[in-house]
Amino acid sequence: MSSRSLSTVLKRPFLGTRTQLPNAGTAMLLVMLAIMVVLIVVPRPQLFSSVGHYLVPHSLLEMGAILVALMSAVSIFQGHRRTLPTSFLVMGCAFMLSAFFDMVHIFSYDGMPDFVSEASVSKAIHFWLAGRTAFIIALLAPCLLTARPVPRRYLPLAFGLTLAIGLAVSWIGLFHLDFLPETFIVGSGLTAWKIGYEWTLALSAVLAAVLLLGARRLPEGTNAGWLAVAALATGISELCFTLYATAFDVFNLLGHLYKVVAYAMIYHAIYSSRMVYPYQQLQKMSDALGEAEQRWQFALEGSGAGVWDWDWKQDTDHVFYSPQWKATLGFQEHEIGSSFDEWKSRIHPDDMPRTLDDLKQHFEGHSAEYRNEHRMLTRNGEWKWILDQGRVVERAEDGRPLRMIGTHSDIDWIKEQQQRLISSRARLRSIYHSAPVGIIVADRDGTIADANSAMHALLGKSDAELFQQSLWGLFSLDEISRMKRAWGQLQREGGSFQDEYHMQTDTGQMFWAEVTLTPLEGEERTLVLINNIEDRRRAIELLEENATLYQEVFSTGNAIKLLIDPELAEIIDANPVAADFYGYSIGEMCGMPLGRINVLASQSLSKRIRAVVNRTDNHFEASHQLANGELRDVEIFTGPVDLNGRTLLFSIVHDITDRKRAQRDLQAANLKLSRLSESRSQIHHLAECLLTCSQLDEIITQLNVRLPSLFAGCEGNVTLHDPNDINQTMHINWGTPPTDARHLKQTLTVGDGQVGEFVLLIPPEEDSLERLQPLAEDVSHLVMLALADLQLKRGLAHEARKDTLTRLFNRRHLDEVLPQKLAEASIGNPLSLVVLDLDHFKQVNDTYGHEMGDQVLTRLANLIRESLRSSDEACRYGGEEFVILIPGASAAVSRARVEAILEAFHEEVFEHETLGPLTGLSFSAGVANAPHDSQATDALFNMADNALYEAKRAGRKRVLCFNSLPPAADSHARQPAH
Repeated sequence: MSSRSLSTVLKRPFLGTRTQLPNAGTAMLLVMLAIMVVLIVVPRPQLFSSVGHYLVPHSLLEMGAILVALMSAVSIFQGHRRTLPTSFLVMGCAFMLSAFFDMVHIFSYDGMPDFVSEASVSKAIHFWLAGRTAFIIALLAPCLLTARPVPRRYLPLAFGLTLAIGLAVSWIGLFHLDFLPETFIVGSGLTAWKIGYEWTLALSAVLAAVLLLGARRLPEGTNAGWLAVAALATGISELCFTLYATAFDVFNLLGHLYKVVAYAMIYHAIYSSRMVYPYQQLQKMSDALGEAEQRWQFALEGSGAGVWDWDWKQDTDHVFYSPQWKATLGFQEHEIGSSFDEWKSRIHPDDMPRTLDDLKQHFEGHSAEYRNEHRMLTRNGEWKWILDQGRVVERAEDGRPLRMIGTHSDIDWIKEQQQRLISSRARLRSIYHSAPVGIIVADRDGTIADANSAMHALLGKSDAELFQQSLWGLFSLDEISRMKRAWGQLQREGGSFQDEYHMQTDTGQMFWAEVTLTPLEGEERTLVLINNIEDRRRAIELLEENATLYQEVFSTGNAIKLLIDPELAEIIDANPVAADFYGYSIGEMCGMPLGRINVLASQSLSKRIRAVVNRTDNHFEASHQLANGELRDVEIFTGPVDLNGRTLLFSIVHDITDRKRAQRDLQAANLKLSRLSESRSQIHHLAECLLTCSQLDEIITQLNVRLPSLFAGCEGNVTLHDPNDINQTMHINWGTPPTDARHLKQTLTVGDGQVGEFVLLIPPEEDSLERLQPLAEDVSHLVMLALADLQLKRGLAHEARKDTLTRLFNRRHLDEVLPQKLAEASIGNPLSLVVLDLDHFKQVNDTYGHEMGDQVLTRLANLIRESLRSSDEACRYGGEEFVILIPGASAAVSRARVEAILEAFHEEVFEHETLGPLTGLSFSAGVANAPHDSQATDALFNMADNALYEAKRAGRKRVLCFNSLPPAADSHARQPAH
């Protein structure tokens, strides 16, 4: 196998492992193997003439390995503050055992002075194998043992057990070596047992390398790749110890050299890597924070919502309005100032009391957040509906609000939809009350919920007299039971029902009425149409009682009249009105089969004729076809008459096409109104729920619950990408696709980025498209608005930790991060706390004004920000006082950095129009260091503050460290300063 192919094999992941060998480590292993192979092939060089010449290099190599093993053990024990994984506890103890056995191995080596017992090759090999065994156990421990945490209080017990094992093995090696098999025979060299044990150690090292490359439980910062390289290097080292013939052989020296190389790799994998790891992680966190801030900025600009920030700490009348806030009302950035009156003066007078009351309720803590809809005056003089919502983010100790942040959204389009709904209701109400027939809306129990004007006129009762009254009270006593049976059948079976009933007016007058019952789709109510047919009934009764008047009645009047032979199903006679209506002459109609004008099938037509002859049915509706092919809806009142001993059917036909069309239009309009009202109600409720969501999962839940009912009968799919994780995509699916479905698609965007899409498959009917397309657009807009609002809330939470003037962090942020920073501080990673206060700042404000004072604070903040590292943090603590946290720096280093800032600030020049330039400004600062000075928050702050006090007292314009204060000042500094 060539060296290139061998390198490829070494770099290839073992058995699907998670980690690969580093390139540098692979190269080192190849070199080590090459040197060993060369020494096997060529004649073995004799580097040392005797064991005495070999003792010094042997001892130095072993001492180096001992030092690295102890450093690795210390790194493991010191890298875990409270608890330690079981596997790493064993690993650290094994490293300590390895160092202990190597130390005894040095003193036991042949040629060394006697140590307790006589030095010999076998004795040295015994401790050598014990040390190598402990080392292999250290490499296998993190792969084979559990990572269950062990409290640090058990460390003394572990150390005691480790010492006991070391003493036991040493006791055998020093006093009872004869208990063990022979490892070396003078004159013959290594025994088979010793060579076999070395091969076992070599194979165990290779196994450890494979397991380390696939290990998942190593602590953060541990370099698994270099640990695997160290294990392989140990295996090569063990192979060398199977080849030497004397204690000072070249392979003995090479094995020790390879052992030191393996220990150096251990040092790099555990000690060096864990030192660099925190700084790498800190850089990643800083990069992620920058990306998050940029995404928040894009979301804020693309959401269309304005932002306002009311900060009472600066000025109770000062309010920050974002450019988008001003643009919503049509103003440019410079056209609106930053006073509270800029908002208040533009509120509609009718909305003002309610708006201010909602704001007051939130100030006093009676509501979790401020939320109000009101009209505001735009730049072009029009009124626009605005949704204003916000929350107090900071309060004083007595509960007074100190800062409030909120958003300002244009909801004109929602109000327009509401107004359209109101107008549509009004139009339908007008049709309802202008209908020529009486209409009642009743619930399932027959209780009257509404009645139109024609119904009031027919019964002579007012709206109050009918509302919530029983429908049965309108019928005569002998008709109530029949009406109730029909009502019950309709509620159980559905459909529609029509019959004639005897009803009474408010004065007790009885009249015949045609009652039509139609359930309202989607509601627990029934539409009752009542038509006064008293005149029609009287006419039919008159025809039945006096057939001799047939010709006069038949030929006169405006009604369509037919005389029909029930046996032949033919028209015997027709009046002139019938001829005009059907488009035939009277001669053509006489003898015409009834099926030519009645579109009923012949069997159904015969059945209906028999019912009329048997007097079981005398009224029905049908569709009649005219001569031109047009179909007309007709209402037929018919009954048998005897003419010259022959039974014929006398029929009066009314054209009810317009009435039926009006009924269908009324039902369709009512259904459309019901659906529109329900959809808009759901849209409004969905909008309220989405805009209160604070997590993306809440938005997904709301859409999962509400979209299937809002788009019933459709198949839909919503795809959303998490704005914080573009690789995470969530889907919402519902429904089954309708036949010949139409495809609607809405792209969901926030800012310039696409966050998903909304796909809807709807039925092919035109009314479905007309109804569902606006709903789909509204839902898409609501989802985009909710996502933008969610990103805005996240951004506002971050912005609340910034000082509005200097853009440094504020005291609230400092109170949160300082305890965390102090908990992480250590001797190897100290934390410096700097308290900085401007000198004579009050004189600057009094002489040059507060605007100049703000410039001075802003300039100093910029100088501090420019001098900070990414790991440092600066905060405006209050007024002219600043606090700087500098991790990883001693007090002296931090003092030098702050003095550089002081020098740069002292050279700054601030121009003033009337008083001339302001120069020579300075500040005083105090530095305290954790854990050197203290690791308690209040104590460390007091020390830095008192160092600042000493700097002020010593003449200002200087930086003092707490640890450099004289004893008197030190004593004073230990007293509470706040």
